[in-house]
Amino acid sequence: IRESIYSYYGRKEDEEISREEFEAAKGKLEVYFRMDIHSGEEFTLMREWYDWDNLDSYSKVSIVFSEDLTDWREEDLEALKILKCNVSVESSGETVPVRALSYLTGATNLGFSDDSDITDVSGTMPEGRSFPQQIKRVWLNHYREGKYTELLRLLQDSQVEKITVRPDPEEKAVQRFWLDDVAGIDSLEELILEDITIRVRETASLSGCPLKRIEGYVDAETDLGFVEVCAGLEAAECGVLTEMDLSPFLEKRDLSLYLYFCRQIAESEERGYEGESYVVCPAFCKAVSWPGEPGDERFPAIYQRGYDQGRMVECFTERFLSYHEEKISNMWSFDPWIRVTDGSKVYELKPGQEEGVDEEYSFGSFRTDRMSLVDINFDGVEDIVLDAGGFGNQMLNYEFGWIWNRSTGAYEYEPTYLRIGNPSVDQEHQIVRSFWRNSAGSHGWAIYRYTDGAFEIQSELTEDFLLPGEIPEELAVPEDAEVIRWQETVFENGEPAEVKNAYAVQTEEGQNVYPKVYESYYEPDSYWGSPDD
Repeated sequence: IRESIYSYYGRKEDEEISREEFEAAKGKLEVYFRMDIHSGEEFTLMREWYDWDNLDSYSKVSIVFSEDLTDWREEDLEALKILKCNVSVESSGETVPVRALSYLTGATNLGFSDDSDITDVSGTMPEGRSFPQQIKRVWLNHYREGKYTELLRLLQDSQVEKITVRPDPEEKAVQRFWLDDVAGIDSLEELILEDITIRVRETASLSGCPLKRIEGYVDAETDLGFVEVCAGLEAAECGVLTEMDLSPFLEKRDLSLYLYFCRQIAESEERGYEGESYVVCPAFCKAVSWPGEPGDERFPAIYQRGYDQGRMVECFTERFLSYHEEKISNMWSFDPWIRVTDGSKVYELKPGQEEGVDEEYSFGSFRTDRMSLVDINFDGVEDIVLDAGGFGNQMLNYEFGWIWNRSTGAYEYEPTYLRIGNPSVDQEHQIVRSFWRNSAGSHGWAIYRYTDGAFEIQSELTEDFLLPGEIPEELAVPEDAEVIRWQETVFENGEPAEVKNAYAVQTEEGQNVYPKVYESYYEPDSYWGSPDD
């Protein structure tokens, strides 16, 4: 609290703050991006000093409950409703009392066991209370088979739509997760198992399961019968750990697939299996007409499949091994390519060979080769997008784009989409947003529209710390002051038509001058806000 008060007044630790100033700061201190609450008494103090109305959806509060809740008064529990943000639940013991969860009626998302080793929940729900119905997403961290059994039962009466499960980093063996344990959660649409193997006890128990998307590992012991039983399943992203029959994936019509058969190598990062470097399933390769025969040094790495209006779009990525002193030192990709099947019409799209693309620089670093179907020109028909990787020291990401042409009845490459850095498609406003970072003190945003068959920049906003020689004289700022400039540029026909500047001045006294135009950039639903703001 003391540190927050000094920050509130812009003072240094060796400067004096009067008692009157301390008292005047009550209820006005800014809530940090992440805050920890260790007891009800501590929460009482924090409610007195901090302005909890400035919480946003990105804030995260971690709460520690004792197993008997003796350190929490009823009024402190009731006050938990002010936490309208992400909440992480911790425990001073092995379990979290169910009763405590019922008070989190403001939380947007809920996580368990970030910093403590929670095994489950305990106790019973008080009469008249239930698991908060506004919570739509839950994280289960440090998962091991057998943990969170009672919690998953509790969630059957919830409105949770997405569950993410992350394994215990101290467990070396690949963990297993039983789909039967979530079959009774009628609201559940997504189950994300990070580096965890999918298991099923009884396939029949999944009848009526509402899952639309699942992610996890599969192996020879995974009963893929769940793919058919979960009638609403629309997408599956799975790492294949062993040679196995993958036909249930292929036979489910209109199921979007992302199957990977080896470690996902991106420069120095690995998303790996235990054991072998890669897996080859010959029957699967034959079923999807994988080109060529996978040998010891070249093998299928990623297979993706999507559907739109009866058209099937497949993406193939092949890899080969690189040796150093007779040891495998890395795995390298060939450029991915796309096959479109539209009735009897079959054709291929080659991203590195499209007209106007410099083949030498067509793919960057840290590429995922991920393909997606998304309507990027907002005509109601999904188009094809493929990750091209990152470029430059800030790893600006680009994507290839093929737009559905109603006249020709085919997907056609759109070179102007590849020029948009870090593209984000905003369906609501029918624009493509761009964001980039030049350094810690320099950022930029841009907005593009699809006009006359091309993506054209409409507006650009840059945020920069100005060097002394860059500060306009008319600002007359004090010596050694820091100045931030926001420069908004409006374009017409691709050329700058209007430029507007706004400034913020930071002095040693901590005073800031924010023109109203600057403040508008960060208001909810502003022109420059992201689709999620």
